[in-house]
Amino acid sequence: MASLISFIRERNKTTPTWLKILVPLLAVGGMGVVAVLAAVVAFVVTGWLGQPVPVLGFEQTFTQPINFPHTVHAGTGQLTDASGGLRTNQNGEPLNALGLDCTFCHRTVTTQANAGVPPVAQCSFCHQAIGLDSSPDLQQLRANAGIDGSSPSPIDWRRVHRMPDHVRFVHEPHIRYLTANPSKIGNPSDEVIGNTGEAVKPALTCSTCHGDVAAMAQVKQVESLKMGQCVDCHRDNGAPTDCAACHQ
Repeated sequence: MASLISFIRERNKTTPTWLKILVPLLAVGGMGVVAVLAAVVAFVVTGWLGQPVPVLGFEQTFTQPINFPHTVHAGTGQLTDASGGLRTNQNGEPLNALGLDCTFCHRTVTTQANAGVPPVAQCSFCHQAIGLDSSPDLQQLRANAGIDGSSPSPIDWRRVHRMPDHVRFVHEPHIRYLTANPSKIGNPSDEVIGNTGEAVKPALTCSTCHGDVAAMAQVKQVESLKMGQCVDCHRDNGAPTDCAACHQ
């Protein structure tokens, strides 16, 4: 041991100062490179198998230009505020959610490839008279609709659910199949669970891919919507699994 200590001391005397500084720096830098590569691999693997890590713009939800509360429009039951108390109208009466069907706004979901986003004119049809004038969101909506005298302009909604450009997803056949086969609906509501096997309305099928949107204060992606999930679903339901079925 004494000879080893003596050897180290002698080496310290002859080793250049720059080398003494460089070696630790290289060690720390090497660990940094390994850490960065590990983070990149984890991000790619997570994004391939499920939803990407919510960084660098890969969020599963977004702040929309106008806060559209699905809980109010599509939800059911009495409305509550942030503290959990019942929301009331100007007369002190409890407010109930509207329970609108998904197809009331997303009107092309049963006939076309996309579900369709309602034009601002459809929103303003109700909200030109309904809603508090003091609401910033309704003020913005009415401005976009031109009700307040502004020039009409569309609302630039941010898309939450997105497929790669090379993937072709058509809503209509999926809605048609699930309405006729309610036992195949994913994340089913109580109304679907209690169904005896007869066809259900299209809105009850949406939860399969989108989750319970009516209960979301802010819409977010809840399913991975990756190739593996789609292929598994097609296999389970006797749908085609060849490449041309989904890729173009």
